[in-house]
Amino acid sequence: MADSQFSQILCRFIADAFLGDGSRVQRDTPLLELNILDSAALFDVVDYIRQEFGVQIPVADIHPEHFANVAQLEALVLRLNPLEKIA
Repeated sequence: MADSQFSQILCRFIADAFLGDGSRVQRDTPLLELNILDSAALFDVVDYIRQEFGVQIPVADIHPEHFANVAQLEALVLRLNPLEKIA
């Protein structure tokens, strides 16, 4: 699947905020498995999504399976919000 605008923006944010060494993050990069995100960083990502895309992720949906990679995050956001708001 081609990268959406959402996934491109989120990949760039995660790379810049949590790697900071010029490394790139792809849609399928295992964010937790590679320790790119930790438990505190999850909330930073949730806040970024709220500010950048206007999507509120409920606390009940903040668990590792939704943060495994950007593709999983995108699926969660699409479930929570109409496509036209994040595309």
